[in-house]
Amino acid sequence: MTGTGFNRMENKKVWLSRQRGAALLVALAVLILVSLLGLAAMRSSIFSAKVATGLQTDAMVFEAAETAITDAYNGLSGFSNEELYAAIGSTSTERCVRSLGGALNGRCGAGDFMDERGLLKAESLSYLAGFQAIPNSQVSVSGGGGVFVDYRVDILGESQMPSYNIANYHVQETLKRGIKPGSEIE
Repeated sequence: MTGTGFNRMENKKVWLSRQRGAALLVALAVLILVSLLGLAAMRSSIFSAKVATGLQTDAMVFEAAETAITDAYNGLSGFSNEELYAAIGSTSTERCVRSLGGALNGRCGAGDFMDERGLLKAESLSYLAGFQAIPNSQVSVSGGGGVFVDYRVDILGESQMPSYNIANYHVQETLKRGIKPGSEIE
């Protein structure tokens, strides 16, 4: 071999050895970039999971408050005139919605949950917010008279998810027709 051929061979070996080192650096840079992209995707996924959990718990607590209102409304709807008058005449009525044993009159205790997992508490408070006599609706009853009225009953539904420290409150106004003694109407 001539001198120039030998120099070319040496130069090629030097060049190849430099290229092998550059390939390692490029591979490391690509690996770091892919790792950073993976971390960003993981953080985004965790954030999305937290948002989804928050939306789900909010919906569950909302529905629990609505269930408490529905339970109280169904209780009022089933009352006869005398029961309605006795129930809402002067005080408020509290009910606790439970998964086992159905609804309970009174406030919920420490172990009264509305779901079997023990996550949600739901209760309602119903109170008479007034009444309005229905025009020309006097009823004559022996020993006294009565008037048909629309009782305005406000129902507060309250629900809690203690494990997440979330609460929800709803107020629903309903009318229930009944007879009020004429002596109590001014």
